[in-house]
Amino acid sequence: MIPLRYNLRNLIVRWRVSALTALGFVLVVAILVVMLAFVEGINELARRAGRPDNLMVLREGTNDELFSDIPDSADLARVWLNEYVATDEAGERLFSAEIYAIATQQLPPDPRDGRPRYRFLQVRGVIDPQRAARVHGLRLLRGRWFSPVGDECVMGEGIANLLGLDVGSTFEIREGLTWKVVGILDSRGSPFDSETWAKREVVGQQFGKDNVERGQRFFTSILIRLRDAAQAQWFADTLKDRTGLELSAIPEPKYYERMSEANTLFLAAALFIAAIMAIGGMFGLMNTMFAAVSQRTKDIAVLRILGYQRWQILISFLIEAMLLALLGGLTGMLIGSLFHGVEQKSFISSGQGGGKTVVFQITVTPFVLKTAFSFTLLMGLLGGLIPSWVATRLRPLEALR
Repeated sequence: MIPLRYNLRNLIVRWRVSALTALGFVLVVAILVVMLAFVEGINELARRAGRPDNLMVLREGTNDELFSDIPDSADLARVWLNEYVATDEAGERLFSAEIYAIATQQLPPDPRDGRPRYRFLQVRGVIDPQRAARVHGLRLLRGRWFSPVGDECVMGEGIANLLGLDVGSTFEIREGLTWKVVGILDSRGSPFDSETWAKREVVGQQFGKDNVERGQRFFTSILIRLRDAAQAQWFADTLKDRTGLELSAIPEPKYYERMSEANTLFLAAALFIAAIMAIGGMFGLMNTMFAAVSQRTKDIAVLRILGYQRWQILISFLIEAMLLALLGGLTGMLIGSLFHGVEQKSFISSGQGGGKTVVFQITVTPFVLKTAFSFTLLMGLLGGLIPSWVATRLRPLEALR
């Protein structure tokens, strides 16, 4: 076999061309890692969202709590007051009837053209914040729960950081409605990291969920904690028949999995873009290796005269191409991995036109690194194969002339 130091020497002698080719791989692989890690971050959020023993109850025919409306009536007690519902230490049933809404917050006009700007914030109205937190599996990070009187709220840590708010801050969640932040939820890694919780009455009246004139109150969802997670699907499937109410139910993890199904399209788009960039990287490497073959025809002829076989020359040039690819690819993976843990904001949708804005962290998983490494090997192999094969076709005597 041709010594490996021969390939290393050639890469060092032609360091400018080698560096430019490796840089192309760095950019391609780094972008691929960040895109895949973005998708993995949302998927990880969906995987960790919800408890298997929690059941989300919605109005029949809806799969997003934003569009659900459940009338507040005594009949609803039949949904949760039975032997299947879990209780806390005090013997209280663990359920939470809630309102989910979207607030449109007005921002300062765009300094470039003076156009108005808006931001959409997610609001959840709960009757008993402490019970709701227990059902959702959350706790306060700092501060206190909002009181029954006054315009107070608690916020997820992610949205609080995004808005630059903390305990004691006041903000106008919509025009004419100012709330005071009295607590921050320990909500990292959950969809509630992007939510603001307030009193159910305030949210219902301010965001069109209640008809005050008719004395009607509505909820958008009811979250129920079951005694046995194994009964969640059965409870959901038989809910309508057992209660006679126009309601549907879904285990909470499945609800959030369904909300994140749109990420498969994003993943497909990321892989498609990566494939296009990979083709560019392969052609760049191919061009570099073709140039190396044309500049080293006499070297190749000498190797042939010294007795090296064609397949040995092919492997030698292919190793050189793979070294370039690995140098750039591994560097790109390292740079892309630096984005691990960076906080981002994205959107997950139910497919009905609704959805949730979520705050999550870019997550570089073994899947991301394996995919990026596989792309690197594939680009190096395909980009170096043809030039390496051309090198073996040179005739020794003609190459020496």
